[in-house]
Parts: sequence; structure tokens; C-alpha cells
Amino acid sequence: MTIRTQTAILGIQERRCDCGRCSCVTHYSSEHCILCDAALEILYSVITDFGISPDVVRKVNITSDDDGGIDPLPVGLPAMRICQEVLTGLPDMDAVRGAVMHAVLRGCFSD
Repeated sequence: MTIRTQTAILGIQERRCDCGRCSCVTHYSSEHCILCDAALEILYSVITDFGISPDVVRKVNITSDDDGGIDPLPVGLPAMRICQEVLTGLPDMDAVRGAVMHAVLRGCFSD
């Protein structure tokens, strides 16, 4: 006797970047992080200076959101991943600007 099981897998297609990540810019936070909002404001300020929409930022609450296992979670908060660079702690505006500039030069925001 042969038993065949068939399953239907309905994949939800997330918009992915060419590198395979879900987003070129990811901001990691939690509701207990006192500097996460300030880090997000720095990030928004820098990307709008480059003429990039704040909608490109993918916000991940590490205590409740599932990152899907695409990227390893950062060790400390606040943290942000901009293309291949990870910044932790309250970032210096110049460090964020440099990371965004490298992402622009890699073509991360060219749609």
C-alpha cells in the first residue's frame, strides 16, 4: 500500500533586494530600548538627505517580530543594518551617512 501526501505551500513573496535581503535598511529595536527612537530619527534624517524615502526602512522589534532568519539579529540595541554594514548603539550621524553612501554606490536604492 502506498500513501501519498501532498501539501500546498503558499509562499508569500516579499520584495527582496538583489543581495537576497528583505530590505537594504533594517532598524532593530524593542519597546524597552531608550535610545532606539533617537537612532531611528538619525537614520531618517540621513536617508531623507539623500532623497530616499523613509519607507525603505524595515523596522524589526526583536522581542515580537520574526525576522524570518534572513539576517542574524544584532547583539545590542539600538542597531541598524544598512546594506552590509551593521551599526550598534546610538550611531554617529557621519557613520550612518557613510553607510548609506556605500549602499547608494552599491545600487541598493536604484529601483
